[in-house]
Amino acid sequence: MKVFARRNRHARRKRWSNIVSKMLVLVLTVVFLMGAGLHPIDGDKAEGSGIQSWTEHMGDARDAEHLLDKRSHLSERESARIHTRSITDQFANAAVAAKESVPSSSKVVYLTFDDGPSKHTADVLDILKREKVKATFFVLGKQVKQNPELLKRIDAEGHAIGNHSYNHAYKKLYSDFRNFWQQIRDTGQAIKEVVGYEPRLVRAPGGTYLNFDKQYFQLLSQAGYIVHDWHVDSGDSKRANVPKSEIMKSIRAGARLPHTVVLMHDSAGHGETVKALPDMIQFYRDKGYTFDIMTPDLEPVQFKVATRKRWERKPVSQAWIDQHVQAVDVRGEKQPERQTEQRPEKRAEQQPQKHFDYQNESTMRFKATTEVGMLNLQPGQYKRIQQNTYIPARILTTHLDGEIIISDHSSPIELHFKQGTITVNRMTGAVVWQAGTNERERLAWKGIEEDGVLWIPLRPVLDTIDISLLKHEFIPLELGKIDA
Repeated sequence: MKVFARRNRHARRKRWSNIVSKMLVLVLTVVFLMGAGLHPIDGDKAEGSGIQSWTEHMGDARDAEHLLDKRSHLSERESARIHTRSITDQFANAAVAAKESVPSSSKVVYLTFDDGPSKHTADVLDILKREKVKATFFVLGKQVKQNPELLKRIDAEGHAIGNHSYNHAYKKLYSDFRNFWQQIRDTGQAIKEVVGYEPRLVRAPGGTYLNFDKQYFQLLSQAGYIVHDWHVDSGDSKRANVPKSEIMKSIRAGARLPHTVVLMHDSAGHGETVKALPDMIQFYRDKGYTFDIMTPDLEPVQFKVATRKRWERKPVSQAWIDQHVQAVDVRGEKQPERQTEQRPEKRAEQQPQKHFDYQNESTMRFKATTEVGMLNLQPGQYKRIQQNTYIPARILTTHLDGEIIISDHSSPIELHFKQGTITVNRMTGAVVWQAGTNERERLAWKGIEEDGVLWIPLRPVLDTIDISLLKHEFIPLELGKIDA
């Protein structure tokens, strides 16, 4: 009996010892987690510190880029079509690593939309207006030409506008800075023609990581542009038709900093982004954020320059820089006169002339250098129309080793190049492009027929068939004969 009692007491002591040990382990676990900056029941904080722990163990994103950069396995064509962002993009800026605890009064989120304006932009603007939220739109020059009214609405409703290149063609933009520079200048001009000013904000297609080198950053800054990447990638361009649920998952997992820049897209194929936008706005409001537009005085968000190269290119010469990269007249905010009640009339006055501009054409010759050679044109062999240089289709087609086909006076004129065919409607000037067996694409520019001569714009044609315009200049006739 005494033995049985002793066993019972021993068993009770053992059970209590086990309970105390487990409680002690639990207490120590909680203390450890709190010391590491985690709260055991706060999912949001735990999620954020997981990102921080990843970067602390992996170090700089560049150390792991060979494991994480999935884009390097895509062809240039695939990269341009599917704007994939790798994990390294999200961590290339050290500021992205952690979700900091910030007083609600100072927390601002900047919603940004790339690649528009397009058919989805109106829906995005409707939601922003309903929610009383301002955003920033990094637009493509090509899309501005096709949808000027949408850009006017973006501007009129108080949103910010940024420059996102002309056509988003990765290979052309990043194989030579001169191509990138020209696309930024062309897009800035296209924006200015619609809203009256050129923005300073620039976003590189695909982001700067693995695309920019130091010279890209330096020269754009020298000219007065401000380059911005992002903190949070919504993931809406990982592939076609990323669902709303996946977009929101990326947003919830993203960094939450005092000033947080969020990447989205309002281009064709991003209807799910439109669906996710109201939930996204509510999510940030619940976290204590307010919303604002990006301005030139905002500290730039820029990824680090990668340690390895994605693109083969040579730095541009100092002579080219001295001639082209000067401080440009860019503005990051609306011009004062555009705030007056006379705004529509003033804007109308700023629109480019619709007729031929012959100023100085009779006393200047035009010289252009492309990838395939040099064009030397006398007065009468070129025209300046809406800030484009138009030249006879036959001259340009011959220069580019193409062929011009004219069947009769009513049939469209076909310009055949090895890259594809440009077809010009002689009645309307409308232009269609077809590369190989691809679908026909309606282009924004038009041909102009005058006295039996078809005139076509030099730079847009070169952009269409993917040939670089390396240099062009207007030279007074009195300076001598045309160069050989």
